[in-house]
Amino acid sequence: MGENRKENRQIKFRVNDDEFERLEQMAKEFQMSVPNFCKKKAQGARMRPPKIDREGAFEIARQLRAIGNNVNQLSRRANEGYEVPNGELESVQKELREIWRQFSEAIQK
Repeated sequence: MGENRKENRQIKFRVNDDEFERLEQMAKEFQMSVPNFCKKKAQGARMRPPKIDREGAFEIARQLRAIGNNVNQLSRRANEGYEVPNGELESVQKELREIWRQFSEAIQK
């Protein structure tokens, strides 16, 4: 281990297969590794699993990237002196409202 490492002490402990599977499942809910999960719990951290699962977060990010691309195209067109139809701006706003609704519902769960 490097001397520059802030955490230079290591603790090892053994668990049976059932205990490990349970720890692994709990760590997965928090999108953490088993060692990081155990460390946080041992430090008394109050943790709540994320309300949006990993796939949901990736989907929201994908949708936001697509909207970002649309906004960039509209901006480029406007900067080149072309008119940007209101319908296109309204479409982007509608998409953003829909993503916000999905996100809001997901964090309410």
